[in-house]
Amino acid sequence: MRMYQSSLHRTVAVSVVAGLAVATGVAVNQLPTTSAAPAPAPVSHSWHAGPVSGAEANAIKAQQVAALAGSEFRADCRGTHVAGDDPIVKFGQFGASHVHQFIGNTSANAASTQTSLRDGATNCQPSVDKSPYWVPALYKNGVVVPPESVIIYYQGITDPARAVAYPQGLKVVVGNPLAAGPDQNPSARWNCTLSSESSRDFMNCPVGTKLQTYLDFPTCWNGVDLDSTNHFSHMAWALGGIGAPCPGTHPVVVPRVQFVITYNVNGGGLTLAGTRNGVNVKDAAGYTFHGDFWNVWDQAELERRVTNCINAGYICGNDGCPIGGPPCVGPSPSPSPSPTAPGDGRDAFGTIQAEFFDSQAGLSVQSTSDSGGGQNLTAVGNGNWALYRGVRFGTSTARQFSARVASGAGGGISGLVEVRLDSRTAAPVGSFAIADTGGWQNWRTVAANISGVTGTHDVYLTFTSGQPADFVNLNWLTFGL
Repeated sequence: MRMYQSSLHRTVAVSVVAGLAVATGVAVNQLPTTSAAPAPAPVSHSWHAGPVSGAEANAIKAQQVAALAGSEFRADCRGTHVAGDDPIVKFGQFGASHVHQFIGNTSANAASTQTSLRDGATNCQPSVDKSPYWVPALYKNGVVVPPESVIIYYQGITDPARAVAYPQGLKVVVGNPLAAGPDQNPSARWNCTLSSESSRDFMNCPVGTKLQTYLDFPTCWNGVDLDSTNHFSHMAWALGGIGAPCPGTHPVVVPRVQFVITYNVNGGGLTLAGTRNGVNVKDAAGYTFHGDFWNVWDQAELERRVTNCINAGYICGNDGCPIGGPPCVGPSPSPSPSPTAPGDGRDAFGTIQAEFFDSQAGLSVQSTSDSGGGQNLTAVGNGNWALYRGVRFGTSTARQFSARVASGAGGGISGLVEVRLDSRTAAPVGSFAIADTGGWQNWRTVAANISGVTGTHDVYLTFTSGQPADFVNLNWLTFGL
């Protein structure tokens, strides 16, 4: 539910030449990165700016409730994958972060660079937005809940006639993952669909509704730095409601980025991935929600949208053209994202953590004592299944499937772990049988041959048994040549 009016047009004085010169003509500073991964460091959130000031909190809240009559464009995206990576905060440190839900660019990982992201794929519409966006993973009773839909709004709420496009490579992190209470994180809020009420913490949404979250980014840039040591101080809030000016320290006006994420879940049992006392956890409160944005738009298309939509005061669709306004030439249309289309987000030949599924039936998750720690699927029995979208096999033909499994099933109880492609009812391309391994945490790696697989596929693991009892726990899976 939008928090402002959607008038199609309002009159503004369009004066953008000086602003666009700022976006395209100034030298910008970027924090140095290295191609080699740095030595692992203790988990920390000292990189966050922390709680905002009272004036900043009031400004954020005022901007959230004020009516906005125009000036926006959007990207419609989907979740891609979940991983313990953070390309901004923990560059090169795979698995060092709490678990994030990645959105948009399907190649995003701990080692991402501007070049690798530009060369990567995206599930966003328009496809000219290759930006990665990410937020902490959402859990219900310990099981990951993927987003049903994600809309990324770009809104002209601060001096829209002077707003300019973000420069290439700008990075920003918003929110307070260490918040001790709802009042310490005004940038984020939750609500239920079909309701106008909102809260800084999770809402217990009734049956027939879905959980939504909103996350707001600042609208003022210092005009120099693409990043900063806490990944926020190069940005600033306009201290006031809609139309308030940027401070002199951060004079360059940019659109407000707003994440609107809908999850097909309701009721209680909700938690977030987070960090507490230096330890990554999966039971953080809703008021610790935060998010990251890294600009990898096609710059010409981004600037066109800022001119046609933000500066000119129009509500635009994801094609960057005013809805009900004057005609414009947008980019060549690309297919609308399908909820079942492969997300092209996982390497088949890497380790796919079993608990990081996109959808499932009948499965639970628990902590594992297997090497490497983390979580495993548990209580797996006949008829259960898990879906892993967009597994990339590429041109190398995979002929083997391996999984890390354990079983404490009683005598005579066994079952099959099956691999199916693109449909839960497709014929299995391979399978292996599993019975008692000596305990539900007594792990072994089991391999099986599969029919040759190339390309990108949605991978379904299905579990079949002639007995009703649970027969296997699963920690991870991978494919081989």
